[in-house]
Amino acid sequence: MGISVVLFAVMITSIDSETKPGAKAVQMITTNINWAIVLFIISAVFALGFALVQMFSEKTKALSALAILGIFAAILLVSYFTASSEIPQFFGVEKFIANGLTETISHWIGTGLYVTYILFAGAILSIIGFGAASLFKRS
Repeated sequence: MGISVVLFAVMITSIDSETKPGAKAVQMITTNINWAIVLFIISAVFALGFALVQMFSEKTKALSALAILGIFAAILLVSYFTASSEIPQFFGVEKFIANGLTETISHWIGTGLYVTYILFAGAILSIIGFGAASLFKRS
C-alpha cells in the first residue's frame, strides 16, 4: 500500500498543466497503470490459491463446485452450438461491419446472449421454485 501511495503522489505532482500532460506525467500514469496490473495479478493468484486450498480441504464443497462448473460449461456449449454466426441486418449495420464486426464476433455475441437468457430463466425459475417450496413447508 505504501508503494501505491508513493506512486500516486509522484504522479499527481508530475502533472504540470491541465490541457496537455508532460512526458513525466505520461510516464507516471503508465507506471501507475502497470502497478495496478501487477497488484491485480497478485491478488488474483492469492484468491485462486486460497479458493483451491479451501476447495480441496473439503471434498463435498469441491464436488459441488465442480458440478457448478460442469453445468456452466454445458450451458456455454449449448449456447455456442445454438447461436448463429449470421450478421444481423438492420439500419446502420455497415458502421459496425466497418469497425470490425465479423461472423465470428457475431457468433460469440449470440453465444453470450443465449447464456444470459438461460441464466436469467434459471434465476427466475429458482425464485419461483424456492417460493413454492416455502409455501408447501408452511402448510
